[in-house]
Amino acid sequence: MQITIQQSSDLLDSTIEVIHEKLNKLETYYDRIERADVYIKEDDGTAANGYKVEVRLAIPGNDLFAENSNQSIKKGIADVAEALRRQIKKHKEKEQDHQAVNPNTQQAAVMPVDDETDEDIAVSEEQL
Repeated sequence: MQITIQQSSDLLDSTIEVIHEKLNKLETYYDRIERADVYIKEDDGTAANGYKVEVRLAIPGNDLFAENSNQSIKKGIADVAEALRRQIKKHKEKEQDHQAVNPNTQQAAVMPVDDETDEDIAVSEEQL
């Protein structure tokens, strides 16, 4: 999974490691995550000296998104990762329910072909 981090201020190496660790762990729950976009901003004043952490996971279908405001970036990432884990679980359950209701969805897309003879396929000289 590709992880891009956009921040309003410089981050410590340990913070970047925590971000990668927490987000890479999400792949153990769902292996079709394409990328994670992380946005870290100094909070708009709702929490004194806090940070707003937002993460968008690109997966097939609709993306997953979570945000958290916290005094600590690391705690914010942990909370966002947990929220995304719950969303992934819910997404997988919906996916499995959909497949259980329609187990032939992939097979229905492929229409069975009746036995065709070469005469049915061949183009006569009159048709040319």
